[in-house]
Amino acid sequence: MGASKKDLPSGDSPALTLTHPTDAEKVATWKLNGASWRGALSLPSYLRREEHLANQAFTRNGGLTFWILVDGSSPSSPDKPRKVLSSCETLRKRALVADEEGNIEEVVCQGVGSVFCAPELRERGYAGRMMKELGKELERWQQKEQTKCQFTVLYSDIGKEFYARNGWHPFPSSHVALPPVSSFDQIYQERSLPQSRPLYASDLAELCDTDEKLIRRSLSLQPSNKKTRLALVPDVETMAWHHAREEFAANELQLREPKIKGAIVGNEAGKRAWIIWTRTWNGDPYRKDDTDNVLNILRIVVEEEEDVGREDFHDLVNTTNGDSSSSPNDGAHMRKSVQSVASLLLAAQKEATKFDLSEVQAWNPTRTTTQAAKVAYPAVAAVIERDSQSIASLKWYGSGSVLDEVEWIGNEKYGWC
Repeated sequence: MGASKKDLPSGDSPALTLTHPTDAEKVATWKLNGASWRGALSLPSYLRREEHLANQAFTRNGGLTFWILVDGSSPSSPDKPRKVLSSCETLRKRALVADEEGNIEEVVCQGVGSVFCAPELRERGYAGRMMKELGKELERWQQKEQTKCQFTVLYSDIGKEFYARNGWHPFPSSHVALPPVSSFDQIYQERSLPQSRPLYASDLAELCDTDEKLIRRSLSLQPSNKKTRLALVPDVETMAWHHAREEFAANELQLREPKIKGAIVGNEAGKRAWIIWTRTWNGDPYRKDDTDNVLNILRIVVEEEEDVGREDFHDLVNTTNGDSSSSPNDGAHMRKSVQSVASLLLAAQKEATKFDLSEVQAWNPTRTTTQAAKVAYPAVAAVIERDSQSIASLKWYGSGSVLDEVEWIGNEKYGWC
């Protein structure tokens, strides 16, 4: 595509331009990055998947934007296409931002994904230049008139330094990992866990709506740390986009249909707990020991606990009520939450067994989830801190230092893009 390497501009050239690709250029970028990212899919299948994911409710009508870095001084024509130096995409996400007084604003956040530079074009500064230009462009992109973006996110698979240099600062990125289980019913009985039941796609809209209300309630409480708090909204469109990915892969690879989307404990609204998951096949789907095949937990919710991803929730509630002591019911309440989540994690482990997945992962677990993991599988290791893969990173457009001033609520797998 275009010029020879000796004719390429430097990464700091003023001629470099961030723009949107033509349809042909978009497909060309998919063919390039597909060589690295298609996993078990054939390249034709990967191209179909990208087109499929670009036409979900989450991504239609401007929800997905493609970007390329090109040499703006180089002439192009149908016979001489532009040389794509680097490429990426952004997904429009609903988000909430609360100030230190608990005032909530719904905002548009962009999630940056599919950042790619062809191997022969690396070490020339193109990806870094693209990210710098993109950071400036996203400040106003798809925002209401006279407003600017408050934050954008991405998930780095190349460590923390590159994106931090370009304004996206790494946030805590950890997970608990649980193996598949075969003695499912026996473990339930031994642990005296509440029974869970499966969730299907038709169940998720109501649960996601309830989850958003819980997040808004949590954000409305004044925090003791005086930080600005923000959260990506775990709406049903986001979940459906994740599930479209797994369903496409299962169909192309002729695997079992992934009908079950999660599990729930309890029937009474306000006293339930649930988990939403997705299956990821990045390795050989027919090898049980391939560690790239994982059941990822997208979201864990405990209604009664109202802990939507914040470690300091109970302290915050007690402070708000003017009481620094714990409630007498806190211990029993915590045990109930832990037992419920343990039951849900076991359901996820059972599902991993059914699909021959290597493990279950829950990102950035709360205290409840960490304790529940030890109930579900007592031999579970400590929480795993990631330092190179899927590093949650955030670019803050507000005042002050992002790490000193901002708390990211519910930083779980559903936000990944």
